[in-house]
Amino acid sequence: MRLTVTVSDDKKQKVLEMAKKNFEEKHRGVFIEIEPLPREILEQRVQHGNAPDLIEWDGSDIGSLLDRRIILELNTLLEDGSFDLLDFYPSILQATKDQGRMGAIPVMAEATGVFYNKALFDQAGIAYPKENWTWDEFVKKARMLNRYDVDGEVIRYGAYLVPRLLPVEPLVWSNGGAFLSEDGTKAAGYLDSSETVEAIRRYLEMYHPLEVTPFEDVGRGTWFSCFVHHKMAMYYDANWTIKPMGKEQRETFGVVMPPRMGEEPLRNIVQVYGYCISAQCQDVQLAWAFLQELASPHTESGREWAKHNLVVSRTAAEISGQQSDPLYIPFLESLENARQSAFDVSSMKLWRFWNNDVFQDWIFRESRINVEERLGRIARQYDEMLHT
Repeated sequence: MRLTVTVSDDKKQKVLEMAKKNFEEKHRGVFIEIEPLPREILEQRVQHGNAPDLIEWDGSDIGSLLDRRIILELNTLLEDGSFDLLDFYPSILQATKDQGRMGAIPVMAEATGVFYNKALFDQAGIAYPKENWTWDEFVKKARMLNRYDVDGEVIRYGAYLVPRLLPVEPLVWSNGGAFLSEDGTKAAGYLDSSETVEAIRRYLEMYHPLEVTPFEDVGRGTWFSCFVHHKMAMYYDANWTIKPMGKEQRETFGVVMPPRMGEEPLRNIVQVYGYCISAQCQDVQLAWAFLQELASPHTESGREWAKHNLVVSRTAAEISGQQSDPLYIPFLESLENARQSAFDVSSMKLWRFWNNDVFQDWIFRESRINVEERLGRIARQYDEMLHT
């Protein structure tokens, strides 16, 4: 017997290799084939009727995958009690379901937060940020923490805002705006609303004219060096930031959820990753058994996901130690009411018009961008694509 499962990066491949080894030892005569498969090639395989048995899920709209019969609904399989759905954090479970249909088993997640260097705050006599803080407080602290040389050049930034769209969306929500309607079918009146425009303008102001964050995308390879060597006082990105920290560094940094930009309560953004069973799978029971090996917090490979990212269930949080880790606790608490990105809800359709490259161009062109006009144009393009 043979099962194929897709993989997109080395991190996930290592966990799959562990699950493959353990599963094949328990099920003699079964061979698990791990197949690197980009999304475009997967779509082609699905169309030609030779899709893999298990499909890696990147958080894209689960309802669309179910409606297009790319993946199987898992409700009947779940009746065996293999997974306790109430054990998953609410936002995680919501991402895997559509109209009561569950289409994926989640394995890990990612959420945003603001890391801060305690030593730099202490030296400046500035209070640490606290939960439910505001954007005005964030800006004020960043400006106070900026440091300059004798020529007026910045030698330490008060904050680092990644020049990408992921951390912008929670700020937009808290300001009463949105990139898309809740079901992802409409951009006009959302992406170009006054609330969304204002939030994005205020984010861009941090680059220019305030200059409290660098224009460059520091990147995962170098951000940590900048942070630990006091080149920036706060860092707004995702929980993956915790992983490279050593023991001494973990004690130096604190973390707090993103600030509220408006009057709405903060809802963090969550990206969820998991696995689905293909609608073309020939041995669904075997695929389901392997999925349990891969995703259960009670298996060796299932526990491995916690070493790479944020856990998706309370049991996994307890077993992994994340639920008692001060750096992970705020992220886990935010999963109680977090939301998926508009890009996931639209299955990346919005990305064709509104993406990181576009946003970074706006940043480098500083104040010469008419945000309201550009967002209005993107909203019209998106709606025309969906409704023509």
